[in-house]
Amino acid sequence: MKDIEDLKEIIIPILFMVVLWFIIRRILKAISDKINNAEVHRDDLLNVLEEIRDELKDLNKKNAIK
Repeated sequence: MKDIEDLKEIIIPILFMVVLWFIIRRILKAISDKINNAEVHRDDLLNVLEEIRDELKDLNKKNAIK
């Protein structure tokens, strides 16, 4: 019976640390995913803005010729 009590004293803190580790990992992964998604969104937005700029340049050239 004493051995079981000793094991509980060892296992409970280890389990707590493992659970805490997984929680921290998930939080950090979620933050990382948000940062990566923001970078992808920013790149997509820049590409769209560049396309709009190019189209506006073409329209300006066509209007200047007329």
